[in-house]
Amino acid sequence: DGKVFTPDERKALEVIGLELEADRRALRKRYTELVHALHPDRNGGDRSSEKRLQTVVEAYQLLRKAAAFA
Repeated sequence: DGKVFTPDERKALEVIGLELEADRRALRKRYTELVHALHPDRNGGDRSSEKRLQTVVEAYQLLRKAAAFA
């Protein structure tokens, strides 16, 4: 469908674990799944995945503004 991703957006897709064909709904669903799995308030207080959570949040922030998801 002509989606064009920048190199940073492609890397963000990898971080979140989505294919280039993903749509906005898939992005939001995957982000929610990852936050639920990684956030200390949701995973029994395990703070070992905070760095990964921060990476996921940054990737999502970039992708939700991407023209390909407009």
